[in-house]
Amino acid sequence: MSRNPFQADPQVPARLACHDAEAVRDAAAPLIEAGVLPRADALDLVDRFGLGGVSDLMCHLLETAKGLSRPPISGFVVGAVGLGAATGDLILGGNMEFPGTSLHHTLHGEGFVAIRAFQRGEGLAELAIGEAHPCAHCRQVLTEFAGADDLILIDPLGHRLSLAELYPWPFDPGYLDQPGAVAGVGHGLQVAGEVPDTVARLLSRTPIHAPYSGVPAALVLEAGGRMVAGGSIESVAFNPTLAPVQTALVALVAEGGAPSDISAAWLAQPEGGAVDHGPPTKSLLAAIAPGAPLTEVRWR
Repeated sequence: MSRNPFQADPQVPARLACHDAEAVRDAAAPLIEAGVLPRADALDLVDRFGLGGVSDLMCHLLETAKGLSRPPISGFVVGAVGLGAATGDLILGGNMEFPGTSLHHTLHGEGFVAIRAFQRGEGLAELAIGEAHPCAHCRQVLTEFAGADDLILIDPLGHRLSLAELYPWPFDPGYLDQPGAVAGVGHGLQVAGEVPDTVARLLSRTPIHAPYSGVPAALVLEAGGRMVAGGSIESVAFNPTLAPVQTALVALVAEGGAPSDISAAWLAQPEGGAVDHGPPTKSLLAAIAPGAPLTEVRWR
């Protein structure tokens, strides 16, 4: 086991222990929609239960966030709660695993929350996890987002650390003269070919970050009467890149859907690009939603 070089503030767990955590979670539950607790409701809960601040509330909601976790392979349940940098909303997420396919499709709880923030058009100011010790993969994923050095990671143990402390000499987008994934910036692409209007709108609006391959891709999933979308979020380190099928699944689970409910999918990407998202998308969909057709379309 690795040695922890960071000091925790013992006042944090002592303070958290003084709160009725179950009552806090019960009060928060009906206020959370699509995995998000609005800022006004978060502040009201802090005041109502006499919490030390929003950070305390985030730590209490880690247990709630675990409800979004889907780890059928490892059984290792992870919850994460992010503080939206622009809205102050709390964004909940969990880890996801997919039996019957490659482990590289796995989504970590930290990545889930970062994806949801990006999809909502904002970055993260704080991120609460069970222990402020994310794996190296997560540190690389988090460093891709613009402003990542200012991200603060907290935990119920009392750690409060910047990503820069946890990853002091990162291989970040700046090495390739890129600003990183900037939230709220549209891609301006439109679909060529016939697809349902709702699908076309979602494909054109979902955020994408693909500066390294130059192959922007987006996926729409239809599941249980709802439609959700996700775009590719590339990593300067390539391997930690988040494929559109992964980010779309995050949106689906956050909004209360289940991968097994997927009935159809539409993938948009350029013709003849250096990267092809078709095969891995088909592979994952075949494992989680066999029989769901995938329609591939191109950007104009």
